[in-house]
Amino acid sequence: MSRRIHLNEEELILHLKKTTLPTILVEGDDDSLVYKRYLESRIAIEDVSIFPCGARPKLLKIFHRREEFEKSKVIFVADKDMWFFEGVPEEYEHKIVFTDGYSLENDLYIESFFNTLLDNDEAKKFDDLIKQLSIWFAFEVNRYQEIKEVLCDVHINQICPDNTLSNSFKESINFSDPSEEIIEKIYCQYTRALRGKNLFQALLRFLSHKNRESKYSQKNLLEMGAKFSNPRIDLLVNTIVKKFQEYG
Repeated sequence: MSRRIHLNEEELILHLKKTTLPTILVEGDDDSLVYKRYLESRIAIEDVSIFPCGARPKLLKIFHRREEFEKSKVIFVADKDMWFFEGVPEEYEHKIVFTDGYSLENDLYIESFFNTLLDNDEAKKFDDLIKQLSIWFAFEVNRYQEIKEVLCDVHINQICPDNTLSNSFKESINFSDPSEEIIEKIYCQYTRALRGKNLFQALLRFLSHKNRESKYSQKNLLEMGAKFSNPRIDLLVNTIVKKFQEYG
């Protein structure tokens, strides 16, 4: 499927100035699809427009220019990303709606349900994989805290091709052992703290395995995460609705 072409910053500002529709500005296409397919009906605001801007940096730039379209009803929704570990900056707190966990995928992950889909052997291997991914991601968190650089857009097949951290991958990123404190923080609350895309990749390694009789896809799991009982998604939706209510 081809990716949509996003408006540039000036085009987005012009659109937001002209629109008469209540608008939810989200980061990217994947977020937009989840909101449109699964959450729009729960937000229950007539003719709400869900608009992807391409990435969080652009969303934040648009946020800083919000006075230019102050008459339009626009809500900003973003992933916490690395701010999960160091806190949302005060200039954005309570003004932008942020996910509870690292990203939207994290909020959609229902551990109490998804993990019961694994049999005992799968569950053990899944836990081992999460431990390994927590070590890698702790290194990335350290890197971010030291130099504000994020290089974690990597598939788990490259990170842990056989459920353990790949030596060649570690060499490629100049890996050094992260602190046990950060590893433990990520592992103990991995559904919130581990990068959401990697979290679903880890689960799907087992739930979509070719030898498995009953297989699941990411779309299946995302839909269940949005539609089944899920306090994090309830919180996200309710916060968006309250933000619109502030417009009167």
